[in-house]
Amino acid sequence: MAVSTVGVSQATPERMILDAGAIYKNLTYDDTVGEFTGQLLGATSGGNEFTVEIEQREPEIDGVKTRVRGLKFVNSHLANLVVNLKEMTAENIRLAIGPADLDTSDTNFDIVTGRDTIKDSDYLDNISYVGRLSGSNKPVVIMLENALSAEGFTMTSEDDNEAVIPITFHAHANAEDITSGVNAYKIYYPKEPVA
Repeated sequence: MAVSTVGVSQATPERMILDAGAIYKNLTYDDTVGEFTGQLLGATSGGNEFTVEIEQREPEIDGVKTRVRGLKFVNSHLANLVVNLKEMTAENIRLAIGPADLDTSDTNFDIVTGRDTIKDSDYLDNISYVGRLSGSNKPVVIMLENALSAEGFTMTSEDDNEAVIPITFHAHANAEDITSGVNAYKIYYPKEPVA
C-alpha cells in the first residue's frame, strides 16, 4: 500500500470533537452502566481550553552530542482547564476566586468574600469538560481532579455584550498519588466500534 499525502480517511468524520462542550463540577462515572452524572457549571462563551504542560529535562553527559532515547525525565506534569464562563451565580464567582467564602444568610444578597488562605473545601472533587465526538453518542470527558481556580477573578463588562469570566482551573494530585507517578487528570475517550 502506498502512503497518502492527505491525512483524511473514511474514519475521519467519526473522529472529531465538535463544538465548545459543557463544563461540569464534581462529575462521577458509574462504570456499571457507563454513564456520567454531575452538576453543570453553566453556559460558556468563546470555547474552553484544556492544556497539559510537561517540562522535561535531559542530563548533560560528556561526549553525547544528540538526544538519547531513555535519557529524558519529567520534571513536571501539569493539567489546566480554562473555562470562559458566561453564566453568573454567586457560587460561580466564588469558584472563580478560589479562596473565598459564600454567605447566603442575607435576605437580599449572596455575599462573596475572598480570603488569604486556601481551605481543603475550596478544592472541587473535579472540574470536567464534556464534549461530543462526531462518530459516537458517547461523550469525550476530560476530568481534572482536585480542581482549584488558580488565577483569581477577572470580569470585563461592556455595552451591548454580556460579561464572561475566564477561570483557569488547575488539577492537584492527592498526597498518596505523588510517589506512584499518577497525574491528577483523566481523559475518557469512547472506544471505536469493532469492525
